[in-house]
Amino acid sequence: MSTLIFELRLALRDRATWVLLALFAFTLVYALNGGAELAERQRRITGPALEQSRMLETQVREALQRQTIDPRQLARQPLVAALPPAPLPLLAAGQADLAPSVEAVSLWRLQTPTDARSELENPSRLLSGRFDLAFVLVWLFPLFLLGLAYDLLAGDRESGTLRLVLSRGVRPGAWLALRAFARGAPALALALLATWASSWWGDAASAAPDSGARLAHALALVGAYGVFWLSIAALVNAFARSAAAAATALGAAWVAFVLVAPTLLNIVVESLHPMPSRAELVASAREASGDAERRGNEVLNSFYRDHPELAPPGMQTDFAQRILAVQEDVARAMDPVRERFDAQLDAQQRIVELWRFASPAIAVHEALTDLAGTGYWRQRAFREQLAGFKEAVHAFFSPRIHKNLFLTKADADQFPRFAFAEESAERWSARVRLSILGVLALAIAAALLAAARLSARRLASS
Repeated sequence: MSTLIFELRLALRDRATWVLLALFAFTLVYALNGGAELAERQRRITGPALEQSRMLETQVREALQRQTIDPRQLARQPLVAALPPAPLPLLAAGQADLAPSVEAVSLWRLQTPTDARSELENPSRLLSGRFDLAFVLVWLFPLFLLGLAYDLLAGDRESGTLRLVLSRGVRPGAWLALRAFARGAPALALALLATWASSWWGDAASAAPDSGARLAHALALVGAYGVFWLSIAALVNAFARSAAAAATALGAAWVAFVLVAPTLLNIVVESLHPMPSRAELVASAREASGDAERRGNEVLNSFYRDHPELAPPGMQTDFAQRILAVQEDVARAMDPVRERFDAQLDAQQRIVELWRFASPAIAVHEALTDLAGTGYWRQRAFREQLAGFKEAVHAFFSPRIHKNLFLTKADADQFPRFAFAEESAERWSARVRLSILGVLALAIAAALLAAARLSARRLASS
């Protein structure tokens, strides 16, 4: 313990250490503040939309207590499906500024692509990504750690003081581990403090029942990531013969793990499973809609041949019934395009999940967005439940409009409403625990390699 305290005091005596820590603290605060602004903007979008949906449902219920209602009157009214605020939105922006969190569902526009954005965003920001806490922790945190711990042994070996230390019977492995921890502890403490602050900073306190468990997993993940980079610093110092060589090797390791490996994985994913463009999806929908509109009467008659139970009395049809028949035809034409889009997206995610440990940066970023509730899996659940809600809207209105039936008091309880069902804690925690264990396994492997190198005989002869 005395050795640890001595090394910590020695590290904090250096003015450069305080400069690095101050800069790291500033980036963390800046990232938290930016995350709070994004979370507040998401709440401003979601809140009014949900209130509008609740008001419409209340008005319909009250009206049905007094009279019947023609369902055609409600067909143009948008029913809102909204993704609730993320459990830990400040932890990672993820897909929050790319994927819509609110969808207005109207019976006449059920085939509108669900990934169309409803709000404007700066294109350059979308291209480069947000300066969020996950960016700081994944990309910048290792640089600050390495800046503090790059010279654990190499400088002593270069100056000749390493022989003097070893002559006192010090175990080199334990000594290097203590030095690495002492050098990295201040930056690691700041990273853990910022991760904890993401749960309460500004108005970001979450009411999600599992927010505490998510925060605990996030702290463990950030701690494991910090240990990995300290282990890499120890491994490089076990081989490097000068401080300059150690710094160069660690810089190369950061580039390889944080920049090169994710880029290569992205190229592989895009090459093996290229995504259909969103423009293609929209163009296909417009083409299918235009073709069905031109064949309006033919489409309507074909629909009633396939669904005779929905045919109105006397086959007296109107514009609303024609729209519904056209939508059925457009849906059949669009199904292969949507299925191909979803299949490619799922295939890409499977590759990322399989190869994420090629770079701890990938594994940690995926896990942070998963914990924040802004990642792929929660957005996927929202899209799937949104598709189910659209089917419920269609199933409620379409038969009544086709058969010219009015809504009555008995229909009030069946009026479609959207309620997002969160993923169980067992599923997201299993994914995140695998990432934590994987990063720790890589850290242990690097530490064992360093320990194998750090024999007193080899160091003494260095």
